[in-house]
Order: sequence, then C-alpha cells, then structure tokens
Amino acid sequence: MSLNLIKYTRLLRKKAIEYEKKDINGNTSVNFKEKHARKIISSIVSLVLLFLLKKGFSVIFISYVSTILSIFIGLFITALIFSFDKFYIKKDLSKANSQMKLMDIQSFNFSKQFSFLTGYNIILSISTLVLLSLNTLFPEISSINIFKYELNFENIKTQHIVNFIHILIVYTQRFLVLYWLTSIIYLTIFIISSMVNYMSLKIDEIGK
Repeated sequence: MSLNLIKYTRLLRKKAIEYEKKDINGNTSVNFKEKHARKIISSIVSLVLLFLLKKGFSVIFISYVSTILSIFIGLFITALIFSFDKFYIKKDLSKANSQMKLMDIQSFNFSKQFSFLTGYNIILSISTLVLLSLNTLFPEISSINIFKYELNFENIKTQHIVNFIHILIVYTQRFLVLYWLTSIIYLTIFIISSMVNYMSLKIDEIGK
C-alpha cells in the first residue's frame, strides 16, 4: 500500500507539472519564464519572507493558515468529486467538424488539467499542514533566530554541529512552508482563471 501511495503521488505531481505548462488546446509553453513561473515566484517570495521572519511563524499565523488550508482541502476534494464526468464526456466525432473536434480537445485537456492541479493542490495543502504542526510540537526549536549565531571555524565543538543541523532543519521547514503556500495560491488562481476561460469558450460555443 505504501508503494502505491508513493507511486500515485509521484504520478500526480508529474502530471500536474505537465498540465500546468499546457493550455486547454494542448499547447505547451516554450518560454522559460512561462514554464517555470510558479517555481520562480514561489522561490523569490519564500527567500524574501525567510529572512524577514527571523523567529519563524507566530502562533496566530499558524492557526490562521491551518484553518484556511483545512477549508481549502475540503473545497478542493468537493470540487474533484462534483467535477467527475462533468467537464468531459466522450463523444462520437466521426462526423464532427473541425470546431467540434477542437471543443472536444479543449474539454479533455481542461478536465485533465483541473483534476491533476486540484489533486496536487490537496497534496501540497496536507504537506504544509504537516510541516506547520512541527511548530506546535517543537515551539522552542522552531523559533530559532539564525542572526543571533556567529560563525567561528577556529573552535568547532560537537554542540556547534548539532546547532547547525537544528538551524538547517528549521530553515528548510520554513522555506518549504512558504514555498508550498505560495504554490498553493498560484495554482488556485491558475485553476480559477483556466476554468473561467474554459467556461467562456463553452458559452460562446453554445451561443453560436
């Protein structure tokens, strides 16, 4: 079961990244900035906030974000359940014209895009909640301020190595939380804008 969990999670991530770079016509972004926009934005925002939040996340922030993410998870799961067989229905296109075939391709690509990106958003939200829970379990360690430490390579002791490992773990955890939060916001906006664009195309097609 654990092997299947890893397998399905990797597949979901791979497909989400693939469809994140595609539009509903199936065209893949070739521009570097477009292909890696989420990673670039998330990395910059995370690094800036990482140095601004010297003592990590406050209790109010953790409580607020945890509540929002819990609501998001419920909404995303509900959206996935209700979207099943709603966006795409297989049609007989043997006698269809080019416009009907294009709409079928758009419906297929959007249904895939919506499913994979929404599912990936759920995984990111759950992962962020798990990392945030570490702050409540280890409040003292989680509030480490790296700027209070000084580098001294002349007299390195075992405790210094332990402190370095603690700092590395804490700052990695903070970076991942900020990176995933930014990614969740980015992907949510992406999903909404893509849905509105798809619905607009469908409305235009119905109106013809």
